[in-house]
Amino acid sequence: MQRNWGTEYFKNLIKDKTRTKRWRKVLLCLSCVVVFWTVYALILPAITLESKKCNIEEHTHNAECYLEGQELICGKEEHVHTSDCTSINNDLSDSGEDAGTVPDASENDANGNEEGKNTPEAPEEPVIPEESVVPAEPEPSGGTGTTETPGETGEYVLNDHIDQITSVTFTYKKDSKEVEVNKGQTIDIPDDLSMNIKVAFTSIPVETLKTHNREFVYNLPEEFQIKETTTKNMTQGSNVIGTITVDTNGKVVVAYNAEYLNKLDANSTISGNFFVTAELKLNSVTAGNGQTTIKTPNGDIKINLGTDYNEHYGTVTVTKQCSKEDGDYIKYTVTVTAGEDGIKNLYVVDQFTENKNLVNYVGIEKTKKNLDSTANQQNPYETITNSTNSTSSPAPGTIYLTNEADVNSEQEIPESIPDTTAVTEPGSFVWNIAEMKAGESRTLTYFVKLKDDSGIIKIDNNQNIKNKAQLYTKGANDKIYTKGYSERSFQPNIDYTMQKDAATPTKDTEGNYIIGYTLKFRLNEASNYPLKNFVFWDYLNYSGYSTDGNMHPYISYIPGSFQVINSKNENITGNMDIYWAKGEDKDYKKGWNFKTDGNPVRFKIMGKEGSPININPGETYSVTYQLKVQPEVYAVMKANSVEIKNKYLASCSNACKSDGYIGNTGRTVTLNDYQWVQKTKENEPTSENMDIPIPSDQEKYQYTGTGISKMTQDSSGTIDSVTVPAGSWKYTVNVNKTLGQWDLTDTTMTDTLSPDYMQYVGYVKITAYDEKDRLIGTKWLKIDGKSTFSLKPSDIGWKSQNYSYQFEYYAKPNDLSTITKENVTNTFKLDKARRNGQEFAFGDAVKSSQTVTLTGSYNLNAQKKAWYYEKPEEDATTWQNGQLYWIIEVKGSVIKKGTQIKDAVSWDKVSFIHNNGKSIVGVYQGNLDGIETKYKNFAEFQQANTASKKEINELFELSYNGNKPGFDNGEHNGRFNDMFIKAKKDIELGENQNLYIIVRTEPLDLPEAYREPKRYENRLFIIDSGKSENDQREMGSAEQSLYNGGDILKELGQTFEYDRTDGTDGTVEVIEPGKDKGDTSRICKNLLTSGVYAAWAFKVNYTGELQGTYRVLEEIPEGMELAYIRIKWPGNQAQDIASKEIIELGGEWERKSNSTTTDRGKENQETIYYVNKNGKQALIELGEFKAGKIVDEYSVDVQVVCRVTDKNVLLGGEEKTFTNKVTLQNADGTENISPATATATISDKNLTKKNNLTNESNYTMSAPNTSQRLTYTITANARGQQLLTGDGEKLTIVDKLGDNLSLVGDSFSAKNLKDNSAVRITPKYNPETKIIEIEIPDKTPVEITYSATVNVAPDTGKKVTVTNEVYWKSYSSGGGATNTIRDYAYTLNAGGSTESTEHPVLTIKKTDPDDMSNKLTGVKFNIYECELVGELILHKDGVNPLIGESINGVYTVPNTALNYNTIYEVQETETVAGYIRDTTPHYIMCVKKGNSGEYSAEVNRYIDYFAKKNEPNQYKVAYDLESFNLDIYNAQKGIIVRKAFINDAAGKYHNPVSGTYRFGLYDNENGTGAPLETVSIEYSPGDTEVKTAKFKNQDLSKTYYVFELDEKGQPIKASKEATINKQQYIVTYSIQTAKCGDTVTVTNQSHTKMLPSTGSYGTLLYRLAGTILILLASLRMLIRYTKK
Repeated sequence: MQRNWGTEYFKNLIKDKTRTKRWRKVLLCLSCVVVFWTVYALILPAITLESKKCNIEEHTHNAECYLEGQELICGKEEHVHTSDCTSINNDLSDSGEDAGTVPDASENDANGNEEGKNTPEAPEEPVIPEESVVPAEPEPSGGTGTTETPGETGEYVLNDHIDQITSVTFTYKKDSKEVEVNKGQTIDIPDDLSMNIKVAFTSIPVETLKTHNREFVYNLPEEFQIKETTTKNMTQGSNVIGTITVDTNGKVVVAYNAEYLNKLDANSTISGNFFVTAELKLNSVTAGNGQTTIKTPNGDIKINLGTDYNEHYGTVTVTKQCSKEDGDYIKYTVTVTAGEDGIKNLYVVDQFTENKNLVNYVGIEKTKKNLDSTANQQNPYETITNSTNSTSSPAPGTIYLTNEADVNSEQEIPESIPDTTAVTEPGSFVWNIAEMKAGESRTLTYFVKLKDDSGIIKIDNNQNIKNKAQLYTKGANDKIYTKGYSERSFQPNIDYTMQKDAATPTKDTEGNYIIGYTLKFRLNEASNYPLKNFVFWDYLNYSGYSTDGNMHPYISYIPGSFQVINSKNENITGNMDIYWAKGEDKDYKKGWNFKTDGNPVRFKIMGKEGSPININPGETYSVTYQLKVQPEVYAVMKANSVEIKNKYLASCSNACKSDGYIGNTGRTVTLNDYQWVQKTKENEPTSENMDIPIPSDQEKYQYTGTGISKMTQDSSGTIDSVTVPAGSWKYTVNVNKTLGQWDLTDTTMTDTLSPDYMQYVGYVKITAYDEKDRLIGTKWLKIDGKSTFSLKPSDIGWKSQNYSYQFEYYAKPNDLSTITKENVTNTFKLDKARRNGQEFAFGDAVKSSQTVTLTGSYNLNAQKKAWYYEKPEEDATTWQNGQLYWIIEVKGSVIKKGTQIKDAVSWDKVSFIHNNGKSIVGVYQGNLDGIETKYKNFAEFQQANTASKKEINELFELSYNGNKPGFDNGEHNGRFNDMFIKAKKDIELGENQNLYIIVRTEPLDLPEAYREPKRYENRLFIIDSGKSENDQREMGSAEQSLYNGGDILKELGQTFEYDRTDGTDGTVEVIEPGKDKGDTSRICKNLLTSGVYAAWAFKVNYTGELQGTYRVLEEIPEGMELAYIRIKWPGNQAQDIASKEIIELGGEWERKSNSTTTDRGKENQETIYYVNKNGKQALIELGEFKAGKIVDEYSVDVQVVCRVTDKNVLLGGEEKTFTNKVTLQNADGTENISPATATATISDKNLTKKNNLTNESNYTMSAPNTSQRLTYTITANARGQQLLTGDGEKLTIVDKLGDNLSLVGDSFSAKNLKDNSAVRITPKYNPETKIIEIEIPDKTPVEITYSATVNVAPDTGKKVTVTNEVYWKSYSSGGGATNTIRDYAYTLNAGGSTESTEHPVLTIKKTDPDDMSNKLTGVKFNIYECELVGELILHKDGVNPLIGESINGVYTVPNTALNYNTIYEVQETETVAGYIRDTTPHYIMCVKKGNSGEYSAEVNRYIDYFAKKNEPNQYKVAYDLESFNLDIYNAQKGIIVRKAFINDAAGKYHNPVSGTYRFGLYDNENGTGAPLETVSIEYSPGDTEVKTAKFKNQDLSKTYYVFELDEKGQPIKASKEATINKQQYIVTYSIQTAKCGDTVTVTNQSHTKMLPSTGSYGTLLYRLAGTILILLASLRMLIRYTKK
C-alpha cells in the first residue's frame, strides 16, 4: 500500500515537540502581519473619504455619459479632487448632505422612492456624528430651463436651485398601462393628456425653510395646466408633517409643519420628493407634427402626440333633446360644442337603440348633402353659434342616411351606400363637420315619424324609443377616436276615455223593447300621438261578458239607427262601413241581409277606404245605434228578469294592448217589467172564522172523476158563502202580468201545500184581466180539503186570450197538537207559455213560493250543558286523553216514539264520541237541575241520585255516524262525530220529570301552549218523529275549554343581558322579549350582578280551581344559578296571596327574602323562599288561594330569575336551551300535584375583535392603507361578569395570527373598561404557531390592544387576505371572533416622502414568549453583512460582524453601522440563564429605491428570494424604517411536563384519553400547601400526539416537585390510584424531583387487573444470551488494549 507522505510528515512533526513549538511561533508572527495589512487596507478608504470635505463626487465624462446625438445624459458634473477639496477646516461655509440629513416632505426621496410610499419617521433626536453636522450652504442661484415660471418675490423657488433637484420624471398612460419617463426620453402617443409629474429633491437647508415660512415652491412647466387647486397631506409613517398644494397657475407649494421642522437640527438639510397630476396644453404642441419638448432642470423630455393630435385629444361635448310635435312627429336636437382647442373631422352617428321598429327618420336623404341653416317643414337643418371665424361663414355640415352601424364590425362610422334601396329602415344617419373652432356650437334639428303599422305600439309595455348620438373624430389613416355620446328616450303615451251609454228602454207597437246605445271615444290631451285607422267594435257575445246565447235569436240590431259623429259634431256616417258577424264566426261581413243571414251578435265600424278615422289628442268620436229585444227573451230565460249585456271595444292600426285592442267597456241593461207568476200571503192567519161570499152569477167549478166540471144548481146547492175557520192563511197569486203579450189559456197552473201540515179551505177565486188590466170576469174552483190543485184557464171557459189571472184562496193547519214548530211552503208554478203561435216549455223553472211558520202545542225542547274534564288514569289504554262530561237536559210533555236526540261534536273543535254505548254514562229522570254546579264529578252525582236512574236500553236505541274527515267512516279508528239517541217508545215527561242524559267525549288532543285554551264544542239537535236528519231542530251547544297549566304554568318572561360596568345601577339589554314583551322595568336590577339572564315566571291557579295553601318546588337548570325569586303579579282576586315561612325544612335549605315592587305597582312586597345549598332547588309556599273558577282572577305570578354560568355558553359560544321546571305540591310538600316547564335558548359572546381600519369583522379594502401595521383591539368580558365557577380555573384568551401577519411584540396594552385603569397581563407567544395566550382576571371587563405587521410589499398592486382569530382557551372558537380584511394593500406615503438619515437603524427586540412583558437583558448577538450568491446567503468576506447585547429587551444598532439594500444576518450567540438560545439565523434587509424611483435589479432579486422563502420570522424585508426591526424570542427552559398513557395491563397501548389534565408545581416532596403554579394539558377525541406543558422558571438553583392533580385539585402521589376526568388511573412519574430544564413524564395507567404470567420462558433466554456475548466482547477488547 502506498503511504501518504504528507500524513507521515505531520505524524513526525507532532512527535517532535521542539519543532512544534518553533512552528507555533512562526505562525503567530505571520498571523500578526496578515491582520495588520488587512486592517490598514480596510481603513484606508475611510481615511480618504473623511478628508474629502467638498462632498462632490469625482467624475470625468466618458462615452457612456452621452447619447448618440452627443446629448449629455449622466446628470453629473466633471470634478477632480484638489488640495482644496482635502483641506481640513472645521469652519467650512459649505456643506453637503451628510449622514444626519433630515427627511424631506415630497413625493420622491433623494433616491427616487416612488410617490405614495410611506417613509420612516424621523427619530425625535437624530443621532448625527459630530463631524457631519455642518452649517447649511448658501443658496446658489441657477437657471430653471426656459419653460418654467419663476416664483414670487420672497419665495424659495426650487426651480432656481437645480443642484437640489435630483430628478424630474413623468408618468403617463399608454394602452391603459402606466409608463414612466425621465430626461432624454419621449412620451409617445399617450392615452390622454393627463400626466403625473414627480420631482425628487435633496439638501434643502432646514434654516432656509424656516426663513421662508417653512415652505418651498416649484413651478410646473408652462406647457401644463391645472384645472383645480388641490391640497393633500404629506406624511411620514403615520404622522402628517405638512401639506402639498398645487394651484391653477401651476405653482406647487410644499409646506412643513413647525413641529416637524423644530425637531430637526438647525444645520441639517432635508431630501424627498413630491408629485402632482397636470394636463398637457394641446396648444403647446407644434402644428403639423404634434410634438413639443418639456425642459426640466435635469434635462428635456420630448412629447409626441402624433399629427392627428387635434382629432385624438381635442375635446367636444354632445347633448341631445327630444320633444313631441303635432301629429306623428318627434323632434330631436343634437348639439355639439368644441373645447378650448377646437375639433376637426367630427362625425355624429345617430341611431335608435330600442324599439326602432316604431319610427322612421324624416327628410334625410340617402346621398350625402349639405345641411340647410333654416327650418323647412320636417327636413333636417343645422344652426351654428359662438363661431370665432369672423371673416367667413363656417362650412356647413353634411348628412346622409345609411344602414345602422354593425356592432360586430370595426367600422364605427357607417359609409354612405350607393344603392339607396339597400338601406334598411330606420337605419342611422351620419352628420359630418369638417372643423369647429374653439367654443363653437352646432345644433342639428331633425324629425322622426311614428309608424302606422298594425299594433306597432304596445300600450301596456311602456315602450321607450331610445335614440343615441355617438361622437367620433377621424384622424390619420382613418383612425377613429371615440368622443362621447348622448341618449334620449321618448315614450309614446296614450290617455283616453271610453264610454258606453244606454238609454231607457222603450217599446214598439209589437211589444218589443228598443234600447238606444252611444259609444264614445275621447283621446285626451295627455296623449302624445294620434290613433290611426280607428275602429269601433260592439259584441253581444264577448267572452266573459255576454248576453245569454238563448236570447240571441230574439235580439237584433236596427241597421238604420247607426250614426257616426266626429269631433266637430259632424255626421260622417256616409264615410263609414259597418261589418257584421254572428255566432262564433271570425269573419265579418259587410253586406248583411238581416232576413236571410239572421241576427248578427256583433259589429265593427270603420272608415271607408280613403276616409279612415284618425283621432288626434283632444278629439272625440261617437257612434249611436239601437237594439231590438223581443219579449220571447223572458220565456227562453224562464225568468221575470233578463240582462242584455254587450261589450264595446276600440282598436287602431298603430297601437294596441296585448289583446289587440286599445281598451274596452261593457254595459248591462236589465229588463224586468214582465212577470210570469207572483205569490203573496197575508202576514198573519185569520184571527176568527170568516164568511167569504160567492155571488150567484159567478161560475163555480169542481173536480170530478173526469177532470174539472162546471157546477150546476143541483150539484152545488145554494152557495152564498164559504166559512174560513180562524187560523187560516190567505194566499194571492198573480199570473201572466206580461202586458197582454202571452197566451196562457192552455198553460197548466199548479199549487201545492205540504199535506202533513195544511189543507185548502173552500174555493179558489180566479179573476181574469185583459192587457190593460180591465176586469174580464171571476170564477170559482172548489178545493176544500185538498193539499194541491191544478188547472188550465181553458178548463174553466177562458180560451185563446192573452189574459192575466189572479188566484185567491185560504189554507188551514191540519192538527197543531202534533206540531211544535214547522215551516210550511206553498208553491205555484206554470208549465208553458205561448206567443205568436210559438210555445215555450218552462219545466220546473217558472214558479213562486211562500212559507208560513206553524206553531203547535207539541212541546219538546232540550239543552246541552258542559260539566267538567276528568284527567286520564296513569297508563290508560282507553280514554287516553281523558273525558269531557256533558249534560243533555230534555224538557216538554212527551218524547214521542221515533224521536231522535242527536249529540254531535263540533269536528273543528274536536273531541270524539265512543260507540257501543261507552259515551252514554247514564240516564236520569226527575227534578235534577244544577247538576253541573252541585256536583264535582259523575261519581258524586251517581251516588246521590240512584233512585232517579233509568235503564238506557229500555228507553233508547243508539246509532253512530263517523262521516267527518278524520273520523271512523274513512279511517275506522273508532272515533264518531254524531250519536243518535232514538226513543223506542213514548216517554212521558211533564213537570219535574225532565230527562237527563249524561254524555262523555274524548278530546282528540290536549292543549300544549300555556294560556291558549283548547275549546271543545258539543252540539245538540232533535229530529222529530217521522222527520229526516235534514229536518233536525238545533237545540244549541255547549263548550268546554281546557288549559295546559290550569293549576300551574311556566313561561319565559324574557332573556336579557345585565351590565354594571358604567358604575350606575346598570343597564338591561333585552335578548328575547318573551311574555314581558321586553319590559325591563319588570327586572329587579338591585338583585343582580353583571351577566346573561333568563327571567321565568310560574303562575299558580290560572283557572281559579285551587283552594288553600300550596308549595312550589323550583328546579334550577344545569348551567345556571338562581339570582332571585319574587312575587310578580297577583290577580284581581288574589291580592292577599303571600309567601309563607316554612319550618322544619332541614339544614340543607337556606332562607332568602327580598322586598320588591310588583308589576301591579304594589310596593314593599315581601317574598320569602328557600334555596337548597346545592344551588339546584328552591322552594316557596303560597296561600291562601280561592277557587273562584274565573280564569286569571285568582292566580298569582312568581318570577324566577337565573344567571347563565355554563362555560360552554359564556366562553364557547354555544347556543343552549335551558329547561326550568316547577312542581306544584300540596301544603306540606308530600304530594306532587302538577309539573310545568318552560325553556330559554341563550347564547353569549364575551369576546370581540376589531382593527384600526374598521369595526366590521369582514371587510374588503377599497383603497390601500398608509401603513404596514395594523392595530387590533380585543374586548373580553365586556360586562365584567363572573365567567368561571371552579377554584383554580384560569381565564385565558387565545389569539391566532393569520399567515400574513407578524406580531409586534412590545405593542401589548390592557385596561379595565370599568375605570380605564391598567390591567397587568403576561402574554405568551409561540412564534411557530403564531398563537398568543393572554391570561386575564375574571369578573373584569378588559380591553387589550396590540399591533401586527402585514407581510406584503407596498405599492406593488399585490393584495392579500389578513385574518386574525380570537377565542377562549379550552373552549370552542364559536365563543370568539374572526377578523378578516380582504384585498389588503398599503402604500408608504399618500403625498410625498421625507428622510432624515442615510443609514437605517435596526432594532432587535428580545422577548420571553412565555411572558411577553419580560424583556431580556444580556442576550448577545453577532450581526453579519451578507450577500446573495446564487441561491445561498453568505457572509461577505473581510467584513467583521457587529456585536451587540440587549438591554431591557432591546438592542439598537448604531445609526451609521448599516446600509440600505443590504442583507444582514442576526445570529444569537449567548442567552440568559434559564432560557433556550435561539439558534436560527435571522435575515433582514431595509430596501430603498434609487434615483429612478425603482428598486435596483439586485434588490428585486433579494426581495424575490425572501418572498420565495415565505418564512417572515426568518427572512424579512423592511420597506420603511418603522418595520426595520426583529422580534427574536427566547423561551424559558422551565420544567416540562410530558403526558403519557397506558391503556392495558400489558402496557402495549398508549392512546391518549380525551379530557383536561392538570398539574401542580410544589416546593416540597409531599405536595402540601398551594401549588406555586398550575398548568394543564387538554386532549380532544381523536388526538394522538404527545402533548406537553411547561412550568415557568422558578429559582434556577432549587429543586421542585411535580404532581398531577385529581378532580378535587389535590396532588396525586406516585403509583397511587386517583380519579381523573371521572376515570380511575394509577399515576407514575419518570422523575420525582426536577430543576429548571428537566422534563417529567407523567403516565396515567388505566386501572386494569394484572394477570400472572403463564407458559414457557419465552424470550428471556435470548436476552440472557445476548448480554453474556456483549460482556465477553468487552473483556477481549480491554485485554488487547492493555497489551498494546
